[in-house]
Amino acid sequence: MASAIEVLGKQAMKTFSDHRLCQKNFDKLLSLINKITAEDVKLEKNALDYVSRQPAPMCVMDIFENKDITIAIFILKHGVKMPMHDHPGMHGLLKVISGMVELSSYSLKTKSDHVIKTKEEIAAFRHQSIRLHSNSSACTFTPTEKNLHEILCVEGPAAFLDILSPPYDVDEFGKGTRPCTFFKTVKSKLCTESTDIIEEVQLSVVENLPDFYSSSLEYIGPPLKSYCN
Repeated sequence: MASAIEVLGKQAMKTFSDHRLCQKNFDKLLSLINKITAEDVKLEKNALDYVSRQPAPMCVMDIFENKDITIAIFILKHGVKMPMHDHPGMHGLLKVISGMVELSSYSLKTKSDHVIKTKEEIAAFRHQSIRLHSNSSACTFTPTEKNLHEILCVEGPAAFLDILSPPYDVDEFGKGTRPCTFFKTVKSKLCTESTDIIEEVQLSVVENLPDFYSSSLEYIGPPLKSYCN
């Protein structure tokens, strides 16, 4: 019998292997990821304790990746913030499985999914921040809606399962068709006409983040290769 994470992986492939997204398949994927627990991926206390002791602000467990999807677990140390970053042309799901994070999402003002240029300043809307824990539903984003986010660990270490489609696409120098770009807010203006959108902001690209980096951690849960290929 397939494990919960294997069933999830198979549904992720079914959902994203056809580039015309079927809402019924996506809704089923969302339902499945909402049921995933730390036990399903064998994320144990000793791994979380190790993350607390090691120097990197974040550890990453790579579970599966092919041309259509990437599935991974990110573990943030207590008090660490993953800086604001984008997911060009991607859909994504984020499910907290341990600890608690505060998620702040942004949508570009122009409905563009282009790769941002280094010197470019862009307008975006900041959505109301939300706190997520293991009993919270997964958050989702699209190429145009809530595509940028920053994640603060408020009770940690905090771990979340991430499914992205398609994966980032860069070479060893960080150049490619889908790079991960980091941003900072340079201007902001309060929005009062919406309960979800709280600010209109101007963002600029951050080229170097010397204080934020990650280390790899081995994934020991059920493998997905036979279910996702």
